[in-house]
Amino acid sequence: MAFGLLLVVIGLLLLVDSLNLIKGVGFQELWPILIITIGVAIIYDRIRRSLRRR
Repeated sequence: MAFGLLLVVIGLLLLVDSLNLIKGVGFQELWPILIITIGVAIIYDRIRRSLRRR
């Protein structure tokens, strides 16, 4: 699920960049969102796994 979410976010960022939907903001400015999304996905996965073990 996390990998799928990551692919969706990457696709949306590239789409926004290629269509120039946000003026003056390119992929160079948006890549930190990708890093944050990966981190949140990892944290979410770890929490979900630890709750299943209880």
